[in-house]
Amino acid sequence: MTTLPNHSMQHGTLSLGPGDLTPRAVWTAARKLSEAVPNLRVSIDGGTRERIARAANAVVSRAAGTSPVYGLNTGVGALRHVVIERDHLAQLQVNLLRSHACGVGEALPRATVAAMWIHWMNSAAQGHRGVRLETVDACIDLLNRGVLATVPSRGSVGASGDLAPAAHAALLLIGEGVCSMPDSGEIRTMPAAEALRRTGRAPLTLGAKEALSLINGTHLTTALACQVWTEAETLWRVATFAAALSTYGFRANPQVTRAEVLDMHHPATLYAGLRKQEWFSGATNPPVFRNYQQDPYCFRCTPQVHGAVWKEIEQSEEWIVEELGATTDNPVVLETGEFAHGGNFHAIFPARVLDRLASALTQLASISERRTNLGMDSRKTGLPDFLTPEGGLNSGLMMTQTTAAALVSECKTLSFPASVDSIPTNCDQEDHVSMGPIAGLKAVRICGNARDVLAIEILAACQAVHLRGAEVLPPRLRRVYEAIRQTVPPIECDRTFAEDIRAIAGMIEASIEDDALFGHFANLDDEREAHATSDSQHRA
Repeated sequence: MTTLPNHSMQHGTLSLGPGDLTPRAVWTAARKLSEAVPNLRVSIDGGTRERIARAANAVVSRAAGTSPVYGLNTGVGALRHVVIERDHLAQLQVNLLRSHACGVGEALPRATVAAMWIHWMNSAAQGHRGVRLETVDACIDLLNRGVLATVPSRGSVGASGDLAPAAHAALLLIGEGVCSMPDSGEIRTMPAAEALRRTGRAPLTLGAKEALSLINGTHLTTALACQVWTEAETLWRVATFAAALSTYGFRANPQVTRAEVLDMHHPATLYAGLRKQEWFSGATNPPVFRNYQQDPYCFRCTPQVHGAVWKEIEQSEEWIVEELGATTDNPVVLETGEFAHGGNFHAIFPARVLDRLASALTQLASISERRTNLGMDSRKTGLPDFLTPEGGLNSGLMMTQTTAAALVSECKTLSFPASVDSIPTNCDQEDHVSMGPIAGLKAVRICGNARDVLAIEILAACQAVHLRGAEVLPPRLRRVYEAIRQTVPPIECDRTFAEDIRAIAGMIEASIEDDALFGHFANLDDEREAHATSDSQHRA
């Protein structure tokens, strides 16, 4: 399988420019930059600065002439034929940001806005947008200080770029709109003009084409793709743990992970099975499993389902990396100084990724809920119904399975692909759009639902293990089980299980950055190399 290099993130600095910037690097950096005490910085190197300056000089040169160039000295969209006088170019920049800042709905999380800026700056660092170094430096400085505009979440169709959310984000540069920033260890909301004053910066006077470059591109769609991919990759690993713990708690047959069998299927099936099998390593006191071989599919087909989901996660990463390294502007400035027109702003690639990940995560949640459902039935587990010692007086985990079922049903509804839809805009000039942000916002909700479904399975599996005796667990499973028990005690009688679900979901959320509990998230490249090696060995 392909191994993708991580972008340079050393000593608390993310260096942008040509090279493979991964979705995990973007989302990790965005989360850090959005905190009340930012502990990471973004930078660009000298070679990147030269590329940016070269394209900016080409824009200055063309702006000094009279020949019309789209977006530089003309209107935009269906107003592309209107030529703008040179004396009005500065006002054009302000007007573009103001008119396009028409988003609605709840504000995006600060981390999402930070990820939008990382993507935009990495695109600008390719040297084809034509923005000035002064503008890029201002963006970097504000991002590093944690100063981020308040951006409404809805209003973009994902082409020609994520215009409305990007315009709201860029208003900060000219001192307009609302923003938030760290202040004495807290995040405070204030007018953008006040935030600039606090940082000692004056509002920027944007140069020719800069407003168009700031709003043109797949900023929001790609930011959401980075978030969803990172969470999906984490949830997959948690699902592998949950399936392994459920195998022990509900006495399923572990033989379904035998490499000789899985090797006859897809390589990703073998990988998923081997990862699950790792949780069983070191067992010295194997439990007595049920005496029949044909477990329900939620256990017997876990390697196949999890394998298919892993394959989609892996392939999606390649698409996101390519999008992060793309120049998604129009027009673009070639190295010769020539201006070329195209449609790189169309967010179809990250939109398709988001729809794909949404569907994949729904599969992951669906099979998890089925394992939880099995655990409620005494006829299949040999344990009390709903895993409660005194059924009737106590309902046990009865309703947690109902909650999981509701979440999975919602995921299925949200899995309808947004990117297959298109509504023409701008007097039909923009007649095919990606609906990328819609795909992204739905996928983020599915991530949250899947996280809660897995938390419910882990809660049920932990209770099953408690009823059987945790001494049967192999070392790796025992370590995580005991860590969960420090927060979520065994169930002796009914209590408010929403708190237990929330606690386990919080542990899953924390594992996005901390790999100490559910798996080795930071060593992704090493794991893939090991996967490729083990795959080759088994096939040999």
